[in-house]
Amino acid sequence: MTVYKYQYGHDYLQKFNVISCTMCVIISYVLKKAAHLDEIKQENTLNINSMQGLDYGSAMAYSYYYGYLRIILPSTGSLNKGLVEKLENIEANHNIEISVHKLFILIPSSSYIPPDLKEKEASYQWMESAMNLEEEERNRAGIKRRTYHNTVYKIYSNGQRLKTTPLYIVVEGATPLNETNVYKKYGKEIIMKFYEKLKKLISNDAECADLCELIYYNDYDNNGTKVNVAKVILSRLSQIWNVNSENFNNVTNIKL
Repeated sequence: MTVYKYQYGHDYLQKFNVISCTMCVIISYVLKKAAHLDEIKQENTLNINSMQGLDYGSAMAYSYYYGYLRIILPSTGSLNKGLVEKLENIEANHNIEISVHKLFILIPSSSYIPPDLKEKEASYQWMESAMNLEEEERNRAGIKRRTYHNTVYKIYSNGQRLKTTPLYIVVEGATPLNETNVYKKYGKEIIMKFYEKLKKLISNDAECADLCELIYYNDYDNNGTKVNVAKVILSRLSQIWNVNSENFNNVTNIKL
């Protein structure tokens, strides 16, 4: 009887081990497939760890910031002028006043930026290009005397050019967004990550924080109609002026 029980128990353990091993193999296979599907999903959403964990939108923000904004915005104290110096020069040379001494960068949710911000269907009567700031020349990546320049636009607050004194502002679209047209399906996700990372980079840089204003906006309304970008810019200008006015009042109200 003892031998029989031993043999029965031994056979049971062998069967149990076989079943356990089989289950382990099946579970391992399922987990491997799940991990593979997760990797595919990550690739499809463009959250690829290509630059030490950076997603595509953040990578574009780093490139745009270090390869462009850090070059044109701050004053280096050398022959290369910063944005403020260029604005002061153009004000003196053309007898105009730039409304805010900043570079305004448009980040539309659709990623589309027209060659001329004066679009016929939306802002044709509201804004027009006026002049360019001084060109910036740099030797970079084997390219001799590479040039950078920014455009000054005139904006008419009520869309009537003949009856309104224009506001002068330096504004342009974020050029890396043109590349996101290749990734239509995930464009909005890329653009938002680009905006968030770029905003963080600029705000953490004391030399650039006060020289740049990012405007992220939906460039089509609920009816699919193109919005007037001039009105978007005017709205941001109004916000800046209100904040500056409040800060000025707070300072003047301090009792010495």
